[in-house]
Amino acid sequence: MKTHLTLFTFFSAFCLLGQVKSNQIAWIGKSNRILNPGAEANSDGAPLQWKSDFTLGGESNWVSDYGRTSHEWNHGEKKLGLPVNPGNNYFRLTVSKHEETRKLNLFQSISLSDLQNMPQQDTVMADFQFWSGVTYPTKTNCAFAEVKVLFKDASGKTLDSIYVKRIPGEFRDLDAGTPEAEERGFNVMHEMLLTKKTHQVPREAQSALVHLQCSFPCAKFIGEEEDETEGELSNTFFFDNLSLGFYKK
Repeated sequence: MKTHLTLFTFFSAFCLLGQVKSNQIAWIGKSNRILNPGAEANSDGAPLQWKSDFTLGGESNWVSDYGRTSHEWNHGEKKLGLPVNPGNNYFRLTVSKHEETRKLNLFQSISLSDLQNMPQQDTVMADFQFWSGVTYPTKTNCAFAEVKVLFKDASGKTLDSIYVKRIPGEFRDLDAGTPEAEERGFNVMHEMLLTKKTHQVPREAQSALVHLQCSFPCAKFIGEEEDETEGELSNTFFFDNLSLGFYKK
């Protein structure tokens, strides 16, 4: 009886180990090809390895550390809606009604030349993930964020893409209406949400452009100028732990 039990236990453990291994992804190259995916490396407020169509650095505050400003997280005892393994920093893009800050973006081009060596019959999949949040999670705020991965050929033509749009009303203020928030006069427990997308990579793709863009398109505002609140005039989107990896299907 003991022999049968031992064999059964060993067989069960062997099957479970095989199942775990089968669920592991065999990455082509690095599991994450994005450089500086969490804004940990930066210079004067500008994240290294990233470019923009707008002025980076200085007063723009494109990178922030968790817990620095009043309307963001702190590392208290309560769970604050932070992403898994958040590190010290995150990307911080603020857009507003002012013409010079109605749009902001960050982007990074990633080489996929090694995928050209894959056999023709193989299907290559992209695994894209990121965490995002917003300062004012209100449905009336018109700001929005667009996150894209553009697959391009050798000439720079876009062959296909991954596209995600996030709006303020999708997020929650995790301590809104609590005694602690009322005592402070503002809320700091902003929710960070994880987004995951998988997509087949076009055979001719030579590069992938990871692109973050935030916009504030309002032409008119809710009230008179003197009655408008900060949450109606601007918004700030947060991004952290971006990841882009590739595997064979």
